[in-house]
Amino acid sequence: MSLLDFQIALGRLVRAPDGRDPFRALHLDEGECSCLEALTQSAGYRFTVAVQRSWCVGRATSAGYLTLSILSAEVRTRLLNEWTNSGGGTSSFIAAEADALLNFIANLLPDPSHELTVCRLEQATLRANEGATDFRAPDPAPLDSPQCVVRRGRHAGIATFHGEPHRIVSALLDHKTLPQVSPEAEVIMLFGPGLERLCRAASSSEVALWERLTETVKLTALLREGHRPDDIKAMLHAGVAEYGD
Repeated sequence: MSLLDFQIALGRLVRAPDGRDPFRALHLDEGECSCLEALTQSAGYRFTVAVQRSWCVGRATSAGYLTLSILSAEVRTRLLNEWTNSGGGTSSFIAAEADALLNFIANLLPDPSHELTVCRLEQATLRANEGATDFRAPDPAPLDSPQCVVRRGRHAGIATFHGEPHRIVSALLDHKTLPQVSPEAEVIMLFGPGLERLCRAASSSEVALWERLTETVKLTALLREGHRPDDIKAMLHAGVAEYGD
Protein backbone atom coordinates (compact mmCIF):
# COMPACT_ATOMS: atom_id res chain seq x y z
CA MET A 1 0.00 0.00 0.00
CA SER A 2 1.38 3.38 -0.96
CA LEU A 3 1.51 6.23 1.54
CA LEU A 4 -0.91 8.23 -0.62
CA ASP A 5 -3.48 5.42 -0.68
CA PHE A 6 -3.13 5.02 3.09
CA GLN A 7 -3.70 8.75 3.66
CA ILE A 8 -6.73 8.82 1.37
CA ALA A 9 -8.27 5.74 3.03
CA LEU A 10 -7.67 7.13 6.52
CA GLY A 11 -9.15 10.49 5.57
CA ARG A 12 -12.27 8.85 4.18
CA LEU A 13 -12.69 6.77 7.32
CA VAL A 14 -12.36 9.78 9.62
CA ARG A 15 -14.84 11.89 7.68
CA ALA A 16 -18.52 11.31 8.30
CA PRO A 17 -19.76 8.29 6.30
CA ASP A 18 -21.41 9.03 2.97
CA GLY A 19 -22.57 5.48 2.25
CA ARG A 20 -19.78 4.77 -0.22
CA ASP A 21 -16.91 2.30 0.05
CA PRO A 22 -14.03 4.22 1.70
CA PHE A 23 -11.51 2.06 -0.16
CA ARG A 24 -12.94 2.60 -3.64
CA ALA A 25 -10.37 3.05 -6.41
CA LEU A 26 -7.48 2.47 -3.99
CA HIS A 27 -4.81 -0.19 -4.41
CA LEU A 28 -5.34 -2.06 -1.13
CA ASP A 29 -5.20 -5.80 -0.62
CA GLU A 30 -7.56 -7.74 1.66
CA GLY A 31 -5.18 -7.63 4.62
CA GLU A 32 -4.68 -3.88 4.37
CA CYS A 33 -8.44 -3.29 4.20
CA SER A 34 -8.95 -5.51 7.26
CA CYS A 35 -6.27 -3.61 9.17
CA LEU A 36 -7.88 -0.27 8.41
CA GLU A 37 -11.34 -1.54 9.30
CA ALA A 38 -10.01 -2.79 12.64
CA LEU A 39 -8.65 0.68 13.28
CA THR A 40 -12.19 2.04 13.36
CA GLN A 41 -12.83 0.12 16.59
CA SER A 42 -10.09 1.93 18.50
CA ALA A 43 -10.71 4.68 21.05
CA GLY A 44 -8.31 7.01 19.24
CA TYR A 45 -10.22 6.67 16.00
CA ARG A 46 -13.57 7.32 17.69
CA PHE A 47 -12.15 10.41 19.40
CA THR A 48 -10.78 11.73 16.11
CA VAL A 49 -14.14 11.19 14.39
CA ALA A 50 -15.97 12.98 17.24
CA VAL A 51 -13.63 15.97 17.02
CA GLN A 52 -13.93 16.08 13.23
CA ARG A 53 -17.71 15.91 13.39
CA SER A 54 -17.90 18.62 16.03
CA TRP A 55 -15.68 20.86 13.88
CA CYS A 56 -17.86 20.22 10.81
CA VAL A 57 -21.09 20.99 12.69
CA GLY A 58 -19.60 24.17 14.16
CA ARG A 59 -18.38 25.32 10.76
CA ALA A 60 -21.75 24.62 9.15
CA THR A 61 -23.61 26.42 11.94
CA SER A 62 -21.49 29.53 11.36
CA ALA A 63 -21.89 29.28 7.58
CA GLY A 64 -25.69 29.24 7.67
CA TYR A 65 -26.28 31.00 10.96
CA LEU A 66 -29.31 33.10 10.03
CA THR A 67 -31.27 30.29 8.40
CA LEU A 68 -30.41 27.72 11.04
CA SER A 69 -31.32 30.15 13.84
CA ILE A 70 -34.99 30.33 12.79
CA LEU A 71 -35.48 26.56 12.49
CA SER A 72 -36.69 24.41 15.35
CA ALA A 73 -33.98 22.59 17.30
CA GLU A 74 -35.21 19.27 15.92
CA VAL A 75 -35.11 20.38 12.29
CA ARG A 76 -31.79 22.18 12.76
CA THR A 77 -30.16 19.08 14.27
CA ARG A 78 -31.54 16.82 11.54
CA LEU A 79 -30.31 19.07 8.74
CA LEU A 80 -26.86 19.46 10.28
CA ASN A 81 -26.58 15.70 10.72
CA GLU A 82 -27.57 15.09 7.11
CA TRP A 83 -25.14 17.75 5.92
CA THR A 84 -22.16 16.40 7.85
CA ASN A 85 -23.06 12.80 6.96
CA SER A 86 -22.87 13.80 3.30
CA GLY A 87 -19.34 15.12 3.83
CA GLY A 88 -20.24 18.77 4.40
CA GLY A 89 -18.49 21.08 6.81
CA THR A 90 -14.96 20.31 5.64
CA SER A 91 -14.30 23.09 3.13
CA SER A 92 -11.59 25.60 3.99
CA PHE A 93 -13.44 28.25 1.96
CA ILE A 94 -16.25 29.65 4.09
CA ALA A 95 -18.07 31.31 1.18
CA ALA A 96 -18.20 28.07 -0.81
CA GLU A 97 -19.20 26.15 2.31
CA ALA A 98 -22.03 28.58 3.08
CA ASP A 99 -23.35 28.56 -0.47
CA ALA A 100 -23.35 24.75 -0.68
CA LEU A 101 -24.92 24.39 2.77
CA LEU A 102 -27.71 26.87 2.03
CA ASN A 103 -28.43 25.14 -1.28
CA PHE A 104 -28.63 21.84 0.59
CA ILE A 105 -31.02 23.28 3.19
CA ALA A 106 -33.17 25.05 0.58
CA ASN A 107 -33.86 21.76 -1.19
CA LEU A 108 -35.24 20.30 2.04
CA LEU A 109 -37.46 23.18 3.19
CA PRO A 110 -41.19 23.56 2.41
CA ASP A 111 -41.98 25.71 -0.62
CA PRO A 112 -43.49 28.22 -0.07
CA SER A 113 -42.31 29.04 3.44
CA HIS A 114 -40.66 31.92 5.27
CA GLU A 115 -37.85 29.53 6.18
CA LEU A 116 -37.07 28.99 2.49
CA THR A 117 -37.25 32.74 1.88
CA VAL A 118 -34.74 33.40 4.65
CA CYS A 119 -32.47 30.66 3.36
CA ARG A 120 -32.39 32.17 -0.14
CA LEU A 121 -32.09 35.68 1.36
CA GLU A 122 -29.03 34.67 3.37
CA GLN A 123 -27.47 32.87 0.41
CA ALA A 124 -28.06 35.74 -2.01
CA THR A 125 -26.79 38.34 0.46
CA LEU A 126 -23.59 36.39 1.09
CA ARG A 127 -23.01 36.01 -2.64
CA ALA A 128 -23.60 39.69 -3.43
CA ASN A 129 -21.53 40.88 -0.50
CA GLU A 130 -18.63 38.64 -1.51
CA GLY A 131 -18.58 40.07 -5.02
CA ALA A 132 -19.22 43.72 -4.14
CA THR A 133 -15.65 44.66 -3.19
CA ASP A 134 -14.14 44.03 -6.61
CA PHE A 135 -17.21 44.45 -8.79
CA ARG A 136 -17.03 46.69 -11.83
CA ALA A 137 -19.93 47.09 -14.24
CA PRO A 138 -19.00 45.28 -17.48
CA ASP A 139 -18.40 46.95 -20.81
CA PRO A 140 -21.71 46.96 -22.79
CA ALA A 141 -19.85 46.60 -26.12
CA PRO A 142 -20.17 42.77 -26.30
CA LEU A 143 -23.95 43.20 -26.52
CA ASP A 144 -23.43 44.34 -30.11
CA SER A 145 -21.89 41.00 -31.08
CA PRO A 146 -24.09 38.17 -32.43
CA GLN A 147 -21.82 35.78 -30.53
CA CYS A 148 -22.57 37.35 -27.14
CA VAL A 149 -23.71 34.89 -24.46
CA VAL A 150 -25.15 35.63 -21.03
CA ARG A 151 -25.55 33.68 -17.79
CA ARG A 152 -26.53 34.24 -14.17
CA GLY A 153 -24.07 36.25 -12.13
CA ARG A 154 -21.90 34.17 -9.83
CA HIS A 155 -22.43 36.72 -7.05
CA ALA A 156 -26.17 37.11 -7.55
CA GLY A 157 -29.34 35.55 -6.22
CA ILE A 158 -33.06 35.89 -5.79
CA ALA A 159 -35.41 35.56 -2.82
CA THR A 160 -39.19 35.31 -2.92
CA PHE A 161 -41.06 36.85 0.01
CA HIS A 162 -44.60 35.70 0.71
CA GLY A 163 -45.69 38.90 2.38
CA GLU A 164 -44.23 42.35 3.05
CA PRO A 165 -40.41 41.89 3.14
CA HIS A 166 -39.73 44.50 5.86
CA ARG A 167 -42.30 42.91 8.17
CA ILE A 168 -40.85 39.44 7.66
CA VAL A 169 -37.24 40.54 8.17
CA SER A 170 -38.14 42.65 11.23
CA ALA A 171 -39.94 39.73 12.84
CA LEU A 172 -36.92 37.55 12.12
CA LEU A 173 -34.36 39.97 13.59
CA ASP A 174 -36.51 40.67 16.64
CA HIS A 175 -37.15 36.94 17.19
CA LYS A 176 -40.89 37.48 16.93
CA THR A 177 -43.48 35.18 15.43
CA LEU A 178 -43.32 35.29 11.64
CA PRO A 179 -46.50 36.37 9.81
CA GLN A 180 -48.60 33.90 7.86
CA VAL A 181 -47.32 32.94 4.42
CA SER A 182 -49.24 34.99 1.85
CA PRO A 183 -48.59 33.71 -1.71
CA GLU A 184 -50.91 36.38 -3.09
CA ALA A 185 -48.66 39.09 -1.60
CA GLU A 186 -45.50 37.81 -3.29
CA VAL A 187 -42.50 40.13 -3.55
CA ILE A 188 -39.36 38.97 -5.36
CA MET A 189 -36.01 40.58 -4.59
CA LEU A 190 -32.93 40.55 -6.81
CA PHE A 191 -29.46 40.53 -5.24
CA GLY A 192 -26.28 41.56 -7.04
CA PRO A 193 -22.89 43.14 -6.22
CA GLY A 194 -23.61 46.21 -8.33
CA LEU A 195 -26.96 47.08 -6.79
CA GLU A 196 -27.40 49.83 -4.22
CA ARG A 197 -27.67 48.10 -0.84
CA LEU A 198 -27.01 44.90 -2.85
CA CYS A 199 -30.70 44.30 -3.61
CA ARG A 200 -33.93 45.69 -5.01
CA ALA A 201 -37.38 44.48 -6.03
CA ALA A 202 -37.47 42.59 -9.31
CA SER A 203 -39.93 43.14 -12.13
CA SER A 204 -41.80 40.19 -13.60
CA SER A 205 -39.72 40.42 -16.79
CA GLU A 206 -36.49 40.34 -14.75
CA VAL A 207 -37.69 37.30 -12.87
CA ALA A 208 -38.46 35.57 -16.17
CA LEU A 209 -34.98 36.44 -17.43
CA TRP A 210 -33.35 35.13 -14.24
CA GLU A 211 -35.26 31.87 -14.52
CA ARG A 212 -34.19 31.54 -18.16
CA LEU A 213 -30.51 31.95 -17.28
CA THR A 214 -30.12 28.56 -15.61
CA GLU A 215 -27.57 27.96 -18.36
CA THR A 216 -25.44 30.12 -20.64
CA VAL A 217 -27.69 31.51 -23.40
CA LYS A 218 -26.95 33.44 -26.57
CA LEU A 219 -28.15 37.03 -26.49
CA THR A 220 -29.83 36.53 -29.87
CA ALA A 221 -31.87 33.66 -28.41
CA LEU A 222 -32.96 35.77 -25.44
CA LEU A 223 -34.11 38.59 -27.71
CA ARG A 224 -35.90 36.16 -30.00
CA GLU A 225 -37.77 34.77 -26.98
CA GLY A 226 -38.98 38.25 -26.09
CA HIS A 227 -36.66 39.18 -23.24
CA ARG A 228 -36.18 42.92 -23.07
CA PRO A 229 -32.78 44.43 -23.99
CA ASP A 230 -33.12 46.95 -21.13
CA ASP A 231 -33.55 44.14 -18.60
CA ILE A 232 -30.48 42.34 -19.92
CA LYS A 233 -28.38 45.51 -19.77
CA ALA A 234 -29.63 46.41 -16.28
CA MET A 235 -28.94 42.93 -14.91
CA LEU A 236 -25.47 42.90 -16.45
CA HIS A 237 -24.75 46.35 -15.03
CA ALA A 238 -25.78 45.16 -11.56
CA GLY A 239 -23.89 41.85 -11.70
CA VAL A 240 -27.13 39.88 -11.55
CA ALA A 241 -26.15 38.53 -14.97
CA GLU A 242 -22.73 38.28 -16.59
CA TYR A 243 -21.16 37.46 -19.91
CA GLY A 244 -20.49 33.79 -20.54
CA ASP A 245 -17.51 32.16 -22.19
